[in-house]
Amino acid sequence: MRGVEAGNRAREAVRAPLWQSGHTPNKLSIMGGGAQIPVDSWQILDLLFRGIAIGAQFGLGISLARSASDLGLRVATLLFIISNICFTLNGARAIQQLLGPFELLLWLIQIGSAGYFWLFAVTLFEDRRLSAASAAPAVALTVIGLLGHYGPRSIASGVWTVHNLVGLLLALHALVVIVQSGRNDLVEARRRLRVPFLILIASFSIVLSVAQIGQNLGFNAAWYEFANASIQALLGIAGVAVLLEARSTLFGVAAPGRSAPVDAPAIDDSPIWLERLHQVMDVDALWRREGLTIGDLATAVGLPEHRLRRLINDQLGHRNFASFVNQRRIAEARSLLSDPASAARTVASIAFDLGFGSLGPFNRAFRDETGVTPTEYRRLAFSHASPIPENPR
Repeated sequence: MRGVEAGNRAREAVRAPLWQSGHTPNKLSIMGGGAQIPVDSWQILDLLFRGIAIGAQFGLGISLARSASDLGLRVATLLFIISNICFTLNGARAIQQLLGPFELLLWLIQIGSAGYFWLFAVTLFEDRRLSAASAAPAVALTVIGLLGHYGPRSIASGVWTVHNLVGLLLALHALVVIVQSGRNDLVEARRRLRVPFLILIASFSIVLSVAQIGQNLGFNAAWYEFANASIQALLGIAGVAVLLEARSTLFGVAAPGRSAPVDAPAIDDSPIWLERLHQVMDVDALWRREGLTIGDLATAVGLPEHRLRRLINDQLGHRNFASFVNQRRIAEARSLLSDPASAARTVASIAFDLGFGSLGPFNRAFRDETGVTPTEYRRLAFSHASPIPENPR
């Protein structure tokens, strides 16, 4: 019965805004250093940690948004940071009471935070475009949260459990994306610095979702708010330390000991290796090989893998190895799909011939490049005098 009563109280707290509930924090005390420390002191520490977390998140968000390569990534970054800040603010009852009616706005943004994190992860690491489909998880979480808040009381607990489970699955998928994308990532800084930090954020999101599920089921988590603020502050500081680097030239001095790696290719050698890369990819058509990896290509070109990554990224501007390979595959697919001589061939046979292991990845890559499916592209190509113009990336 106690568990049921605790669950009912938790649901009532979720359903009613704090400025209407008349809730007053309990005046408890704990033993520390041989003396009683009032809980208000821990509330002050909680607010201090939240202030640190918000400051770090705000500075990190501005830096990442300014460094983003396109508008979609900037928007995804800002949505992720703003939802985190709202979550941090809304986690302390003292702040909720100060915000009054504005607390509802923060809560509305916060309930989609797992979706915004997922959107940030796939936009950054998979170089996905910002679209209605990619924003759907955050919208779905918000709708589920609104149903749990304003829907019938009888289903509130179940709805919030579904909400947290969806958030947990999104965090797990983001973690998978972060790990798997490292194999195809051609941006050294992103592979070296951002992946470990975002894995920490994904891990924290998973722990957070599990804790929230436990709270909705009636388990006592009195440590939750303070621990949450502490972890967010530590993650924020770690993010600033890892991702923000003060440029020595800003202070008019050269960075000591920052010489190029011994095995870094000289600038004069770049045309030679670019020609070799062109020979392997465009003349020998190595891109047709199913399951082609950056390691396979490095062996064929005769360069160490990390040097080939730098060459493709610095000289050709590609951030992702899959997009580098698929650019050639999709160009050939466009030619075949618009060629009357290939009209009898199925889309699947074309995909397999171009090196795709299955039809799903081919359809996604083709849609990302052209904005339409291969089948629709073929129909439009045959119904017009010329194929539809390329949708620029």
